[in-house]
Amino acid sequence: MSEWWNRLAIRQRVLMILAALVALGALLFVEVWEPLVEAREMERERIAQQQALLDWLVAVTPVAQQLRGQSQATRLDPDQSLLGLADRTARAAGLAGALTRIEPAGDGQVRVWLDGADFVAMMSWLQQLSRQYPIEVQQLSADRARADGQVNVRVTLSTNA
Repeated sequence: MSEWWNRLAIRQRVLMILAALVALGALLFVEVWEPLVEAREMERERIAQQQALLDWLVAVTPVAQQLRGQSQATRLDPDQSLLGLADRTARAAGLAGALTRIEPAGDGQVRVWLDGADFVAMMSWLQQLSRQYPIEVQQLSADRARADGQVNVRVTLSTNA
């Protein structure tokens, strides 16, 4: 290799060194500089998304506090069971056709199964239930049903009184 290099003319050696420097520069640009620039742009986008989320959260905080203050959950009547309340309110919310099973799940808890329930109606029912009564959703499992906009749901409700 060194014999080959020594046989080259000075002009050829200079050209070879310049070609090696250009190749090294291109390699550094492609392997180092470009990934850094792309990572910086992705980080800027992520920061912008996080800032937008923060701005939205700051904007809705007063609304959430107002709604929390308006939440006047009535106490459960001692004669009224959580099981009966869940059944009655689910039927009133239009979920009677999807209601497949309700069973007690321990002290102050009830499990409800809904198959093929309208997602919006089911979420409205849970929201209304937690607003009007001292009831919390302890566990929720929802899977897509066959029809669009419908879900199969398993929910555990409990009294937080």
